[in-house]
Amino acid sequence: MEKKIFFTDLDETLLTSRKTMTDATVKAVERLTAAGHYLVLTSGRPLDSMKEARSLLPISDRGLYYIANNGGLIESAQTGERISEIRLSMEETSYLLNAARQAGIHCHAYTDNAIVARQNTPELEFYRRTIHLPVILSDNITDVLEQPPFKCLAISLKGREQVEALRDTLLPWANGHVSLICSTDRLLEMFPAAAGKGAALRRLAEHLRIPLSHTMSAGDQDNDISMLQAAGLGVAMCNGSARAKAAADVITKSDNNHDGLVPFLEDFFDL
Repeated sequence: MEKKIFFTDLDETLLTSRKTMTDATVKAVERLTAAGHYLVLTSGRPLDSMKEARSLLPISDRGLYYIANNGGLIESAQTGERISEIRLSMEETSYLLNAARQAGIHCHAYTDNAIVARQNTPELEFYRRTIHLPVILSDNITDVLEQPPFKCLAISLKGREQVEALRDTLLPWANGHVSLICSTDRLLEMFPAAAGKGAALRRLAEHLRIPLSHTMSAGDQDNDISMLQAAGLGVAMCNGSARAKAAADVITKSDNNHDGLVPFLEDFFDL
């Protein structure tokens, strides 16, 4: 058997809107890992939040990897080995936080285990409905950081227009060294340009000595585009963004709440 890799986004892709997994999806993932294929959970989420989602899968850690923080961190679930780390610089972090503050938009950074924010805002409370990490509050976020973060995150409850305006303001400065991508209509992900889900996919496939033709990726949002384009087969969810669907090789017929990935998993991995 030739081993293959399944790279999958979590929210609105592998996970339902209730942050669970359908029975058919769980069974398909169980079958592909039992057959010896690799599973790579791939998300903009920090690692600890990804591990919370991983607990929904009744599988061993063998052959399981995490790509966290939009490709900033690649880690083996079985051994804890960190295969790759790509972080913002402290100068980039300060610039992003200050630019968001001047625009009146909530923005926070991260330690490896916590969110670091200036104050508890409605935006932060909204974010923590899904991301159940502890919070450290500080007037000077960078003073709390022992090392640079993998990313910063800007949040607007007013919708995409406000975060896109911040992105457009930052683009001339960020060009070539910081990626600015909306992962939802409310979230602007800001992370090193050398990271990204597509770059991480290629890096891990090379590490595992698996050809890209033996990789399948699945996602639903703009921060998944590079991963959809990098994989041998890129599968966009029908509930995804127009840009993600345009970048994919195929689009699911059913959404994340109705086993959308299952037919593609069964076909690609011969389940």
